[in-house]
Amino acid sequence: GGELDISLNVDYLIDVLNVISDERVLLQSSGPPGPGVLKPKDRDDFIHVIMPMARTG
Repeated sequence: GGELDISLNVDYLIDVLNVISDERVLLQSSGPPGPGVLKPKDRDDFIHVIMPMARTG
């Protein structure tokens, strides 16, 4: 895929990364303002949906 400029709440991101024990994860998104999907790169048994944050300023 191409470049994607997205803002995520780091607390939510850290929470899900602490649950996924794999070294590599995928973040898939159709682009802001839609949700992103985080999952282990080589497994399909876990999917986490995360919403981007609106930026101000």
